[in-house]
Amino acid sequence: MERLVLACGGEAMNSFENLSPNCLGKAGLVYEHVLGEDKYTFIEDVDNPQSVTILIKGPNKHTLSQIKDAVHDGLRAVKNAIEDGSVVPGGGAFEVAVYTALNSPDFLSTVSGRAKFGVK
Repeated sequence: MERLVLACGGEAMNSFENLSPNCLGKAGLVYEHVLGEDKYTFIEDVDNPQSVTILIKGPNKHTLSQIKDAVHDGLRAVKNAIEDGSVVPGGGAFEVAVYTALNSPDFLSTVSGRAKFGVK
């Protein structure tokens, strides 16, 4: 219930007695969907979500664990980039940048002779 309030806004209520329009949250679309043997409720088009769920499915526990770790690492990297206001490139970004610079027409025109083979 608490996550529903975070996703849609409004207030959690125990009874209908004190219910008012100010207590209600807002969602553009709410529907149920069956995935495998499980039934899920999806809530979409909310104004200011403070809680979301990422549904991860996979063939076995090992694969699910790897996917979960990768998603967690990616979300943490995005969070850190937003908080720090900067990004340190990785995953071969430096090598791609060097390759692009070395193969640019401007640079290739400055290299001649056997050195050109090394650049290519």
